[in-house]
Amino acid sequence: MTKMWFKELIFSALLLSVNGLIRNVKDIDVSLLSNEIELWTKSDYETELFLEMIETLSIPTELQNSDWKSFEAEYSAAICTICRATLQTYINLRRNGASEESIKSKLIKLCTILNIQTKRVCSGVIELNLPIILYIVDSRPNLDAATMCGVVLESKFCPLNNPDFEWSIDIENNSIPTIVEKEAREEMKVVQLSDLHYDPLYEPDGNSNCGEPVCCRVGQNKTDVTSLAGYWGDYKSCDTPWHAIIDAFKHIKDTHQDIDFIYFTGDVIDHGVWETSKEGNIRSLVKLYDKVHDTFANITIYPVLGNHEPNPLNQFAPKDITQDYLTTNWLYNLVADLWISYGWLPESTRSTILQGGYYTVTPRKGFRIIVLNSNVCYSYNWWLWYQPKDPDNQLQWLVNVLLEAERNNEFVHILSHIPANSNSCLNTWKREYLRIINRFSHLIKAEFNGHTHNDELAIFYNSADEGQNVAWNGGSITTYTRLNPNYKIYTINSSNYAVTDYQNWMYDLSSANKDVHTRPTWYESYSFKAEYGLSDLSPKSLSTWLSMAVKNGTLLDKYYKNFYKEAEPSLQAACDLNCKKEYLCRIVVKSNTKLCDNN
Repeated sequence: MTKMWFKELIFSALLLSVNGLIRNVKDIDVSLLSNEIELWTKSDYETELFLEMIETLSIPTELQNSDWKSFEAEYSAAICTICRATLQTYINLRRNGASEESIKSKLIKLCTILNIQTKRVCSGVIELNLPIILYIVDSRPNLDAATMCGVVLESKFCPLNNPDFEWSIDIENNSIPTIVEKEAREEMKVVQLSDLHYDPLYEPDGNSNCGEPVCCRVGQNKTDVTSLAGYWGDYKSCDTPWHAIIDAFKHIKDTHQDIDFIYFTGDVIDHGVWETSKEGNIRSLVKLYDKVHDTFANITIYPVLGNHEPNPLNQFAPKDITQDYLTTNWLYNLVADLWISYGWLPESTRSTILQGGYYTVTPRKGFRIIVLNSNVCYSYNWWLWYQPKDPDNQLQWLVNVLLEAERNNEFVHILSHIPANSNSCLNTWKREYLRIINRFSHLIKAEFNGHTHNDELAIFYNSADEGQNVAWNGGSITTYTRLNPNYKIYTINSSNYAVTDYQNWMYDLSSANKDVHTRPTWYESYSFKAEYGLSDLSPKSLSTWLSMAVKNGTLLDKYYKNFYKEAEPSLQAACDLNCKKEYLCRIVVKSNTKLCDNN
C-alpha cells in the first residue's frame, strides 16, 4: 500500500516477525544477511543460504498488507536492525557506482519472489519511488541507513539520533492577551468532507478480492460470485466510484440548505499507488474540484491537500526541487489556479500555496481559517531525509500568522490532512506543532483533520494535564477499508467560533448495495452531544467525558461503534473492553497518560 517501497526494503524483518522466528534481536545475523543481499545483487548468484532464506521468509499472501508498525518490543527492534542493514547495503552499492536500472531490477525481483506483492505492484511502486530516493542519497553524502530508518520507524527501538532533525521554532512568549467574544446569537453550519479517494477505474461487479493494495478496478484478475464489487462501493480494499461521489454531493446539497462553509480535508486520489501518474492525478483533481464547485456554487470551500495528491503519493518536495520527475510544484500551481479561480480563495493566498500548499484567510471579521499541509511531516515523505528542518518554513509561518491573529483579536480554525497525533508524523515536527498549539490555545477554537477514515477526535493537553484544544476528524466518503461512508455537519458558535455540536451522516453500504437502482439511504447516525450526554463540547467537558468513558463500558461500546461508522465487517472483529479502551486512548495528545492507566 502506501508504504510499499519501505516495506520492500525491510522485507526480512517483517517476514521473520510473521513466521515467529525471532526470539530476540540477537538472533538476527545482520552482517550475514547484508552479505547475502549484496552478493545476490552484484552477481545474481543464489547461494544455498539465500534460497533457504527466500523459502523461509516468503510472506503469506493474506499478510501482505499487514501494518508493520503494529509490531512491538523485540520485533520492532528487529525491523529497525534489518532496515539498517538492507538500506546500507543499497546505499553502499549506489555510492560505488551501481546504476538505477540495476538496483531497480533487483528490488522488483526480490519484492516479487518474497511475495511482498504481485510483480506489477512491486514494479510500479519501485519505479515511481526509486528515482526520488536515489536523488536524495546522491545529494546527501552523509545520509546513512540509521537516519533513514529512524525517520520512518522513529521509536525507542529505532531512534532518530541525527542532530539535523533536532530543531525548534521561534515562538514569542509574551503575556497572552484576552480575546473578547463578540455579542452574537447566530450559529454557523460547516460541512466537513474528507478522504473521497475517487477511483476512476472502479468497476461494479469487478473483483473485490484481487490480492492487490486496492481492488474493484477495471482490468484486475478474474473474479467469482463471492467477490463481486458492490455498485456503491465495497467493504474490502476498494475506493469510491464516481456515481457514489455524485450521490454524496447531491444528498448534502438537498438536505442541508443552511451551509456556510465546507471544509474539505483532503485525499482526492485513489489507493492505486503502483500505477499513479501526474497526468492521471491532474485529471482526477480537476474533475473532482470542478464537481464540488458546480454542486456547491454559492458556498465557499476551504480545501486541504491530502497525502495522495502528489505523484508518487506522500512526496512533497521542497520548492527548489524543480526537475520534472521530482518536483511537487506542478501540484501547487494546479491547486492555486483552481482554488482561486473558483472564488474559494483570494489571490493573496497564492504565494504560500506555491511555497508549500498552505494558506490563511479571514472570511469574517474576528475569524481566521488557517490551512496547513501537514503531509510534509509524514514519515513516508522521503523528502524529510533531504530537508529535515521545518519543511517549507510552514510552522514558523504558522506562528507568525497566529501572532497576527492575536493582535487582531481573531479566533482561529486550523485545517490539515494528517492529524498531529498521528504516530507517522515526524516527532520533532509534532513536538513543535504542539508547542504552537499550547501557546495560542486561547484563540484556536477547533482543528479539523482527515486521513484516518475513522470517526474520531483528539484532545490536546498542556503540561498540567488540562484539555486545551480539540481536533475533529471528518472520517471519509471512501469505504476503504471495512467502513461506511460519512460526512459531518458542525454547529459553530458565531461569538467565539467554538464547535457546539456535530451530526454524523452516513449510510449502510451493505443495505445500499442490495438495490443498485435506488439511491443510498443517508441518515443522521448521531449527534455528539446527545450520543454522549454532554452539555457542551469544550476541551474541559470533553476531558471529563474521556475520564469517565475509559471506565464506562456503555460509552466504550458507543465510541467503538462510531469509530468504525457502524460497519458490520469491522465490528465483527473480536474486541473486549480493554481493546476498546485503546481506541479512546488514541484521543489523548501529549500528556495526561493517567487517563489510560489500567483501572
